[in-house]
Amino acid sequence: MKKKKIIVLASSSPRRAEILRRYVPDLVVITPNAIEKIYDDPYQTVLSNSREKAYSVIENAPRRSVIIGADTIIYSKQYGIIGKPRSLNEAAEILLKLRGKWHSVITGVTIIDTETLAVSSFTSETSVKMRDFTNEELQEYLATIEPLGKAGAYAIQGIGALLIDVIVGDFYNVVGLPISRLYVELKKFGVDLLSESLKKKVAG
Repeated sequence: MKKKKIIVLASSSPRRAEILRRYVPDLVVITPNAIEKIYDDPYQTVLSNSREKAYSVIENAPRRSVIIGADTIIYSKQYGIIGKPRSLNEAAEILLKLRGKWHSVITGVTIIDTETLAVSSFTSETSVKMRDFTNEELQEYLATIEPLGKAGAYAIQGIGALLIDVIVGDFYNVVGLPISRLYVELKKFGVDLLSESLKKKVAG
């Protein structure tokens, strides 16, 4: 009988860990030692960063691990890659740029099997349109402090959902982990999240 593979998430994001733990209760989370870089091409940016994160934890990962690294950015055709605000003033500037407009949320994911050294990478993109929110709503949202440290200065899984008008694509990709596509890709590595979820339900 084959030993079960250990799933390792190379991330410091509590949101990604929360999503994945719904399907992998014994998930191992290791903070990556990688510096996020920004390139002119948004897809190159997320793929490169996701690879760096995944490879940076190989030495600390348990044997027979499947490592998942992910990186998410906000991209606007008008403004390019939009990062994480370091202050509420920066957050206000970002949200005003996005107000009433469409933007893309792009996530890059890299999967590494530590036993076979097989590697797979992919990107997922979701289109998001912000409401034409009022200045008063902007100030109220800034007062929650939620925008700090969030790509695009909002958290769609939090209060920031109130600023969103339309989403086209994977909601979880906007949170930071495109779980449906990840499920399909992990099956190629011998990991079936659906079967694991069923076992968890039966055992529970």
